[in-house]
Amino acid sequence: MRAIYSCETREAAAGLDRALSWIMHSNVPEMKRAARSIRAEREGVLNWFSTRATNGFLEGMNSVIQSLKRASRGFRNVGYFTTMLFLRLGRLDFSAQLASGCATH
Repeated sequence: MRAIYSCETREAAAGLDRALSWIMHSNVPEMKRAARSIRAEREGVLNWFSTRATNGFLEGMNSVIQSLKRASRGFRNVGYFTTMLFLRLGRLDFSAQLASGCATH
């Protein structure tokens, strides 16, 4: 699989197909299941060679959202949940408020 991803273009399709065929002939059920998953998403895997784009950023955001949902154990309404999402994912900079050290009211 490393050799396939070291290819520069979408011409890696033949190597991917060979590797998946080899994996499907193994006696390891988990590897066969992984090969079936890759075959089902074959076009998406091959699109990586032309765009070099992944959904890693979205998966990371989803992980943060799921942890926020678990930590909250329920919000009173959607507005509170939305506010917490903005605070957690918005990358807000509170250093100016923390630097002042004085209450304004």
